[in-house]
Amino acid sequence: MKSHFRKTEYYTSHNANTPVELDSEKFPDFKGETEEEFLQYVYDNLDGWVDGEGEPLFDEETQDALYELQHGSMEEYWGSYQNYFEGELQVGEPTPKDNYKNGNFKTIDSISI
Repeated sequence: MKSHFRKTEYYTSHNANTPVELDSEKFPDFKGETEEEFLQYVYDNLDGWVDGEGEPLFDEETQDALYELQHGSMEEYWGSYQNYFEGELQVGEPTPKDNYKNGNFKTIDSISI
């Protein structure tokens, strides 16, 4: 019997962009008093502030910080491959090269490793 085998490994990667400082005083519509409320306010509005149409709503420094928060480059600060991985030993069939979601392989059976 001839069979196709492959080994897979799954990792978790934690990434973050450079921290930015936002001053709640520069957000006249913010009515909260705590960092938790400010966090929720920024979360609820960030997409509209950065990707919205029209004139910027804030001074250049704040607008740049919001853009960096939303679109800033991310760097990995931790990856599970540093300590462990999850994976499988699989048996199956190669599939067409355009089937990238499963790595061009149809798994028939697998064992976790």
